[in-house]
Amino acid sequence: MKFWKQVLFFLLAIICGVAVAVYRISDIENSKAFFHNGSWTGSKELALGEDKLITAQVTVFALFALPSKEAIYLFARRDEKKEVLSSENDYTITGNINQIKAKYWSMTVYGRDLYLIPNEDNRYSFNNSSLQTDSSGNFTVTLSHEKKGANWLPTPDHAKFNVVLRIYKGESEYLSNLEKTPLPEIKRAVKL
Repeated sequence: MKFWKQVLFFLLAIICGVAVAVYRISDIENSKAFFHNGSWTGSKELALGEDKLITAQVTVFALFALPSKEAIYLFARRDEKKEVLSSENDYTITGNINQIKAKYWSMTVYGRDLYLIPNEDNRYSFNNSSLQTDSSGNFTVTLSHEKKGANWLPTPDHAKFNVVLRIYKGESEYLSNLEKTPLPEIKRAVKL
């Protein structure tokens, strides 16, 4: 009987260890490796391959992530009021095309499963050269399950979703202040 207790204890220890690992890996929003700026969460220095926890956390949402010297990844799971992004609501992302000081940047919407959201228009993202802006460079992107305007990105049907902002070859001064610098705002749209 003593042997079975040891086996049971061993199995319980493995199950608890796996549960803690899954929790720690999935708890990106509370990781000390990431900063928060408005709705956005990101890191300026990802120790990919060096820090196993950070590598696992990044792999959850960016399987083929580039090193920080090439690209910075910011993700949003919540709006400006810290409420989870859900297609039950429409949202707007507002900003200025020159607000993100980088050679190239893009915004992409992903389902909660971290896959692109199928849609008739095959529209998945906007970048700093495809967004329609006003004469000052201001833009508004609409996130909605229903097609709305030129800068529309589809959200899934009755599900949670994520937005990823990729910044490629950002200016060094801009990137060094990324946790404080103004970023595009994600707000829930007012229903009329």
